[in-house]
Amino acid sequence: MKTGTVIAAMLAAVLLAPASARAEPYLAVRTGLKCGVCHVNPTGGGKRTEFGSAYSQTALAEERLDPATGKAVPAGAPSDAAVWTGKLNDHFAIGSDLRANLSGTRVPNSPSTVAFDPTRAQLYLEVKPIVDRLTIYLDERVAPGSATNRETYAMLWTADRTAYVKAGRMFVPFGLRIEDDAAFIRQVTGTSFNSSDDGVEGGLELGAWSVNVSVTNGAGGGAETNRGKMISSLATYVQPDWRVGASVNANYNGAADRRMQSVFAGLRTGIVAWLASGIYVTDDGTPTGRLRQWATLVEGNVEVAKGHNLKLTYEYYDPNKDVKEDQRERYSAVWEYMPIQFTQFRLGARKNNGIPQNNAQNATEVFLQWHAFF
Repeated sequence: MKTGTVIAAMLAAVLLAPASARAEPYLAVRTGLKCGVCHVNPTGGGKRTEFGSAYSQTALAEERLDPATGKAVPAGAPSDAAVWTGKLNDHFAIGSDLRANLSGTRVPNSPSTVAFDPTRAQLYLEVKPIVDRLTIYLDERVAPGSATNRETYAMLWTADRTAYVKAGRMFVPFGLRIEDDAAFIRQVTGTSFNSSDDGVEGGLELGAWSVNVSVTNGAGGGAETNRGKMISSLATYVQPDWRVGASVNANYNGAADRRMQSVFAGLRTGIVAWLASGIYVTDDGTPTGRLRQWATLVEGNVEVAKGHNLKLTYEYYDPNKDVKEDQRERYSAVWEYMPIQFTQFRLGARKNNGIPQNNAQNATEVFLQWHAFF
């Protein structure tokens, strides 16, 4: 099927399918807030807080409907009117994310493909035996395939909410936690939403500063098989219009140690929220000796109108600093439309540029995503 036919099929699907929305680091830049304001996890991702859920319904959606009647909320109504956050009572709250995708791929010298990707769905449970102090959190992936636990931890805050400690299964704190696991900065580091680890994490929230450090099993997570551990850290300084941050990660696994560094920044200029990140990875003990990799991302998010966001992204990846002319690039353009709360359409295209001999590294992709959430 030709690329034009793929795009036409996706546009037709947009007219027939509902959609939804999500939180990403660019929204933190746009609002000037820390990730922990909108997410239960202080380092972002997963279930939204009451504020995060209310913000997505009142500030991001083009139109707000009354959940009880399905009718439009009148202009001038209080911001907390007709808002449902998944809160059951002061001690229990639930949440969910569902992402369904239709994608088309054109690889040079190969037939084009169009397919419905496996649907991804998460369920969240937040239990607070002591409100604002002790939280027990569960993030369960229920699709595709059999249920898989992503995060399960207990988190204890100090009385003034300036420090916390958590223990259990978690995503380690490292770099920008963007939703796109296919991004080079996520793939190369392995710090994606498909990788979590068992251990402990501590954090400080001191004014504009956020500092997070974890010690986990490492070596890909799972059962302990050696004495090595992975130490990961994240530090961020947040201001209303900009932020900077850095991460360091060391995964000690005997003969195959890995060290990673990341720097990132965000900037708001009018209707555009910018993100930039660079990561450097060194692997020792590979079959060819030391391997050094480098990846970057630059992204601009344009708030065209309420409910509409245009995301433009450039990525660069050097898979081996000792090999010349093996670099890869990826360009993306994604239109995100949130017509009503809990619902967002995403229609995007990506162009990959790699070495000419590798057709897969030069693929063109188009996709439509329906992300439903609460």
